[in-house]
Amino acid sequence: MEESLILGVLKLWNPWEKEIDYGILRNKYVDFIYKFMDNKEILLLKGIRRSGKTIIIKQLIKELIKKGIDKKQILYINLEDYNFANNLNVQLFAEIFTAYKNYSKNTKKSYIFIDEVQKVDGWERWIRTYYDREENIKFILTGSSASLLSKELSTLLTGRNISFTIMPLSFIEFCEFSKNPTIEEYMKFGGFPEIVLNESEEKKRILLEQYFTDIINRDIIDRYNIRNAKQIIEIARYLISTAGSKISLNKLSKVFGISRDSLALYISYMIDAYLLYEVAYFSYSAKIRYDVTKLPKLYVLDNGLINIVNIKYSENIGKMFENTVLIKLLEKNKEIQYWSELKSEVDFIVDKKAINVTSADKIPERETNGLENFQKKHKDFSTLLITKSTTKDNIISILDFLKN
Repeated sequence: MEESLILGVLKLWNPWEKEIDYGILRNKYVDFIYKFMDNKEILLLKGIRRSGKTIIIKQLIKELIKKGIDKKQILYINLEDYNFANNLNVQLFAEIFTAYKNYSKNTKKSYIFIDEVQKVDGWERWIRTYYDREENIKFILTGSSASLLSKELSTLLTGRNISFTIMPLSFIEFCEFSKNPTIEEYMKFGGFPEIVLNESEEKKRILLEQYFTDIINRDIIDRYNIRNAKQIIEIARYLISTAGSKISLNKLSKVFGISRDSLALYISYMIDAYLLYEVAYFSYSAKIRYDVTKLPKLYVLDNGLINIVNIKYSENIGKMFENTVLIKLLEKNKEIQYWSELKSEVDFIVDKKAINVTSADKIPERETNGLENFQKKHKDFSTLLITKSTTKDNIISILDFLKN
C-alpha cells in the first residue's frame, strides 16, 4: 500500500490530530490491564466479538495520554478497516510501522495496539522479531479467538505474553451502562455493550442477529474455510437453544447427518470463537472424568444469543437463570464442572462449592436433594442454591448472587 493511503487510514483511528470516542469506562478491565503496561511482555486481550475489546484498547490509550505519554508515541492499527482488506499480510505491518515512524518522528518508547491481530497470518513471527530485538516497543493485541496462542503460536510466544479474557458486561457493569437496569432485561438481552446502550427492543434483536451472523461467518466459516455454511449455522442455533444441556455427539451426528468427528470439530470452533463454553463432568478420577458416557454440557457466553434463537423468552427462563449464573462464575473461575449420579444432579462445581440453580417460585426437592447427595460424598464442599427471590442460610436470590 502507498504510504500516503496508510497514513490517511491511521489518522482516522489514532488520537494524533483528533479526539477519539473512549466510550463508557470499563474500569475493572482498564485498571487491571494498565498495571502491566510497564512490563515487557506482549498484552493479549481475547474474547467474543463485540464484547468491548476495542473500547478497552481506546481507554488504555486514554490512560497513557493522561499519564503523560505523548500522543505520537501511540500507534493503533484496526485490521478490520476495509482499506486494509486486500493487504492483510505481514508486509502490511512493516509498511504501517514505516509510515508511522516517518510521520511521528518518535524516538521514545512506542505503544503499538493491533486490533483483531489473528486476521494476519504469521503475525506472531513479526511481533516476536521486534520483541526479541529488544526494540523499545510495547505491544497490546486483541483477537476473537481463544486459541490465539495455541499450538505453534504458544511455542513462539511462550513467556512473552500476558493474556486477558474480555467478557460482555457483567451484571454490575450492566447496571452502570443501562438507563433502566433490571435483572429480567439482563437475562433477556445479555451484556453486549452496544445492545445494553440501545433502548429499542427491535434494534436489540436485529443487532444480536447480526452479532450471531458475524461470529459464525467471520470467526468460524471464513477462518476455517467451511463449505457447508448453512449446516454449521443450524448446528450453532441448535446448541444455543439447548444451553445447559448435555451434548451427545453420536445423537447430534445422526440428527444433522454429519460425522461425529466433523461435529466435534465444529463445536471446538464455536468454543474457540467464545460463542460456547464447555462444562465437563466433575470427578477426582481421570478414568471417570473422561468416560464417554459423562457427556459435557454447553453454555452460551451471552444470554442475548439464547433469546434470538428461541421463540418465547418465557419458555426459556430456566435456561436463562442457569446460563446467567455460569457467566457470573466465569468472572473469577477458569474451571467449572457439573456432577450427576442416578437422579441427583449439581449444576456447577467450582472452588470447593456445589451450586444448583432454580427459577421456580417454589424450590423443587430435586435441587436440595442433589446438593445433599453430593455433599455426602464430598464432605469438604459447601453448597449453595441460587433461587428466584429467596435468600437465607445457603440459599441466595439470583439478584444478590449477581451483585455479590
